[in-house]
Amino acid sequence: MKAIIIGDSHTGALKLAADILQAQKSWPQDYQLEVQRLGSANSMVAPYFIDKGDYVEITDENLIKHIQRLPYADEGDQPTYYGFAGPLYAGRLWRQSPYWLNFTPFASQSNQAPVSESLLRHVVFQEQAYTMQLIDVLKRLGVKLFAIEAPKPYKHHPVLESVDPKVVAYIDAFYKKIMTDWLTSRGIPAISVPSHCYGTDGFMHESFKNDDGIHANKEFGIVMIHEVIAFLKSQG
Repeated sequence: MKAIIIGDSHTGALKLAADILQAQKSWPQDYQLEVQRLGSANSMVAPYFIDKGDYVEITDENLIKHIQRLPYADEGDQPTYYGFAGPLYAGRLWRQSPYWLNFTPFASQSNQAPVSESLLRHVVFQEQAYTMQLIDVLKRLGVKLFAIEAPKPYKHHPVLESVDPKVVAYIDAFYKKIMTDWLTSRGIPAISVPSHCYGTDGFMHESFKNDDGIHANKEFGIVMIHEVIAFLKSQG
């Protein structure tokens, strides 16, 4: 079985891990896995493709450096599955520290204004609108898809110097649940971060952190690639 994982910058740890694991003798021979970054979380919140009917043409000048079209043009070597890293990344929302200094998702007990779940849901769908459109087009074309959850927040992120950690954890969990439910409604499985990678407070263990405070390291990538392989094996 062949699969390719595309998506935002969180593909970096996945690619590093996939390259390491596939060089080992323990890699399952019947499974071929590639990882190719498409863009960044910032570049994928604006229009970045055109629906050409029987394929998608990538139009963003930064994204097209990596991938020109989806599905791939080589009909004889099409992946069985396309994995997508991006729909389950919430960092763009919880990193908005000026916003969360004035608003809260909880019942307000100070001078912060409460934000309703319906408004948060609208913000999530607005942010993911173009990726959701891409997923719907690929589904229409019969492409088999799965999504991969991005790392949960890390406690050392600078945002937590001013924003309540409970707000950050809540926004991350809420965002991902909304998108997971939407993916499920489209029949798209979501591969979650295993529970041993984070604490009961919703924050990633420090052993999986990268230096930038957002992305994960190769150890986390290895965990997630093992989860991907387990999923592919479960599909036959």
